[in-house]
Amino acid sequence: MELYTIGKNIQRLRKEKGFTQEELSESAGISKNHLSRIETGTGSMSLDSLIAIANALHTTPDHILIGEYDITPDRASLLIRDRLNGLTNDEISYIMEAIDLFHKLKVNRK
Repeated sequence: MELYTIGKNIQRLRKEKGFTQEELSESAGISKNHLSRIETGTGSMSLDSLIAIANALHTTPDHILIGEYDITPDRASLLIRDRLNGLTNDEISYIMEAIDLFHKLKVNRK
């Protein structure tokens, strides 16, 4: 696995989650400089650091190493739950309505 690709995966996930390098490094327990080197592919990381970064990003080490992949229902549930955190009840209600509508459309296509 190429360090540059792994670093870019971490950077992409960090930005998707809205973290700064400082916030992610603090949450993962590594220095900001070390995280910067990891993201640019100029520094390596230990397995412990990989796990800490994955946990801080609410993802899995394989997602960092491999990148995007086919999503299983279990993985989708985890991702959805993570993204629902911090939303209001009204916002969650809108999302549930969208999911219900999708299911109705899917059933009607059969």
